[in-house]
Amino acid sequence: MTLEEARASLEAGDLERAREGLQRAIEADPNDSSALVDLGYLALGAGNTDDAAELFRQALEREPGNIDALRAISTIHGRSGRSEDAFDAASAVAEAQPDDPLAVLELAELALDMGRLDEASAAFQRLRSVDDDPSHEVYAFHGLIEVELRREDWRRALDLAVDATRVDRAGRTTDILAYVVAQVFGQADRQVPERAQVESALARSRDEHRRLHLEAW
Repeated sequence: MTLEEARASLEAGDLERAREGLQRAIEADPNDSSALVDLGYLALGAGNTDDAAELFRQALEREPGNIDALRAISTIHGRSGRSEDAFDAASAVAEAQPDDPLAVLELAELALDMGRLDEASAAFQRLRSVDDDPSHEVYAFHGLIEVELRREDWRRALDLAVDATRVDRAGRTTDILAYVVAQVFGQADRQVPERAQVESALARSRDEHRRLHLEAW
């Protein structure tokens, strides 16, 4: 079976046949990083994280800049709690793919989760320039607001919430703005949501932004 046939089996959902074909392709050419990556994703999908990590590591040995392997390594490290390693891999992806909104978003989210707020802010700000869909700008603003909520810099959060409202055609920033206004002025002209509700809304915004780019990927 050729590598092309193995990939056709993969697309058809015949995972066992695809696995056998990819293994044969690697036996024929041990330096085929793309086959190692495909086999790694099969292992990851089957829940064999250690095997997957080893296959991605081998792919990176053969092709240090392999974006798919770096993305997968970042995901694996993130799931296993190795945040610094995940961040390093995500940084490498974002550096290699400077115009890829998904790469920048993944870096921003990791930085946010790790409390590296300056780096998270820089990445969300970068999203505003690399994501060329005008309707997506609100997502970058929401990320920036989330950074300032964690810093409790309410004045800066207010400026960002006002800017987000100007580009938010779906009204997703209304409750966020009300919450921030209440923090700055002690009151708002409408019912104020709880902080947990605002944080949940901002997390949903990031999830939606990621989904849009994954669907277009």
